[in-house]
Amino acid sequence: MPRGTSLSYRKAVPMRAQHTTTVQDTGRTTGNSPSTQTTPSRPRSGTPDLAAASRAAARAADPGFGGGSGASAEHLLVDGVGFAYPGRRVLRDVSFTARPGDRIGIIGENGAGKSTLLRIIAGDLEADTGRVSVPGTIGRLAQELPYPDTATLGEVIADAQRESVALLDEIARLGAEFAERPDDAELAASYAAALEEAERSDAWSAEAGRGEMLAGLGLGGIAQDRPIGELSGGQRLRLALAAILLAAPHTLLLDEPSNHLDDASAAYLERVLEQWPGIVLLVSHDRALLDSVATRILDLDPLPIPASALADAEDAEEEESPLAGVAGDGDSFGGPTTDDPGTGYSPRLWGVGYSAARAERREELRRWNERYERELEEREALVHEIEVGSREVNRKHESKSESRISKKFYADKDARVTARRARSARVKLDALERDRVRRPPVPLAFAGIAPDAEAAVTDAAARGDRQRGSLHPGTIIASEIGKHGRLAPRSLTLEPGDRLMLTGPNGAGKSTLLAILAGALDPDTGELKTAGRIGYLPQEVTFDRDHLAAGEWYRITLGDARAEARPLVESGLIAPRDLGTPVAALSVGQRRRLALAALVADPPPILLLDEPTNHLALTLVEELEDALESYAGTLVVATHDRWFRTRWSGATLAL
Repeated sequence: MPRGTSLSYRKAVPMRAQHTTTVQDTGRTTGNSPSTQTTPSRPRSGTPDLAAASRAAARAADPGFGGGSGASAEHLLVDGVGFAYPGRRVLRDVSFTARPGDRIGIIGENGAGKSTLLRIIAGDLEADTGRVSVPGTIGRLAQELPYPDTATLGEVIADAQRESVALLDEIARLGAEFAERPDDAELAASYAAALEEAERSDAWSAEAGRGEMLAGLGLGGIAQDRPIGELSGGQRLRLALAAILLAAPHTLLLDEPSNHLDDASAAYLERVLEQWPGIVLLVSHDRALLDSVATRILDLDPLPIPASALADAEDAEEEESPLAGVAGDGDSFGGPTTDDPGTGYSPRLWGVGYSAARAERREELRRWNERYERELEEREALVHEIEVGSREVNRKHESKSESRISKKFYADKDARVTARRARSARVKLDALERDRVRRPPVPLAFAGIAPDAEAAVTDAAARGDRQRGSLHPGTIIASEIGKHGRLAPRSLTLEPGDRLMLTGPNGAGKSTLLAILAGALDPDTGELKTAGRIGYLPQEVTFDRDHLAAGEWYRITLGDARAEARPLVESGLIAPRDLGTPVAALSVGQRRRLALAALVADPPPILLLDEPTNHLALTLVEELEDALESYAGTLVVATHDRWFRTRWSGATLAL
């Protein structure tokens, strides 16, 4: 089999001398049905058997394994790691440790370096600075299988368990030879050693665990001799995930492992990871998975001012200067001054799970806003002191009997006091302007749309929107609309302001239904009536005039007045550095965020969103959910996001 990077396992060696070897095919094709037998030494039915992984963790802690000694050998160490691509730094001074039982969720903006960090830890990419030490074996899940399309599912799984398979083959061979030469002491010793290793590595349960894992990840019904070239993209990803879990490395590096998993398979993965006895580093946008599994959160898109500065925000009024302990735009992290989100800052490691980290981050954002507002008030006061206070005089009581000399004395004294106050205010203002806290990000929010039908009609008419009959803008009436082979006939009626979520497995027709409602796809059957302008966010966005820069496309699409009132850069959806990038050169995720920014700034009466949380950092996802709560138009959403679905308050249509 060819070498690759998607499934890799290795033993740990000191620091950067580590070497990654890719899974090689053994050519064996074996399989088993899921085991449901329960014994005292095995978990209950439906719970993954992690005996092999437990033994892998135990071997990693062995002083003689991997060059380590004692408890320190159990720890994964990332110390001062930094990395930059040409023209862009993604990691700076990343440092943390992890030991068996730690499950660290890694979050951050797209492009913040999450996948890059996993590649560095796996030894597939050399860091610019810092060092990494990994205990025991390590396996990294990426998005592609390093096998030709002709390889079978059984071969991939056997390759993942090649050590156990090879050991069982060796035991069979030695057993046969020992039966023929029972007096051979050397042969007897080899046979005993092989049996002991099989017991220690739990090789005997390899085939049983294989069937259980495949069933749990939704691959149980696929024949073992099926070529992987015939599998769908989602099935290939699940196969890669099954293979790396069956290999049972001490440290798991998982990049978006829940992509393409249905709810049952995602729940199975959660149970596996919750019980994993080794170390898990998990990059994911799946908030339900993070909330269930992660014991700590590594945020590669931290707040641009230190938490220590925010922690004393409530006591700032008592300080002599509100600037005490407050750093500038990234200076406390040794990074450049920048308004660009997601780059240039050191990471933040939250010592809690996802929900708790989310609550703490929101509290820090509140404190950030408080400190920013206090500094604005102080700036206004200092400007007043300079511009107005310098013209004020010390209005002391003057006796009519005072001489002209006495009056001049007091006038000169007042002038000196006023000048001193103005100079002091100027010094403070200069310090404040130099080191002031950066303006907090503006939460994502939909611009207002007409609150009543009459105003909505006026708004629609002004835009030249076509009204059908007497329907109010925001109305959708679908009668038995369908698409052969893609969507069974469906009927639905939505009044202005209604909210509907489409659910169902992959292939049920959710995206097809949205495309028909949006007018992007003609139905084969049925009739559709809509009224009012429609905003549509498909999974793959296409643009007219994609030669335009992102900022220019946004301005032309919205018009100068709307684009100026709702600047693209303030949406948090497109980084300032990308405003001048041609739309055609943007990534898939950046194009979707650009289209979403236009919808947010100029929302229509009807909004159709297909997987709206894809390609968004989790902070923006939460802001989008809050914004959708206040959206006044008709909303139809299709999503696999379990977190989003559990918090949905509107109607649901299962396809």
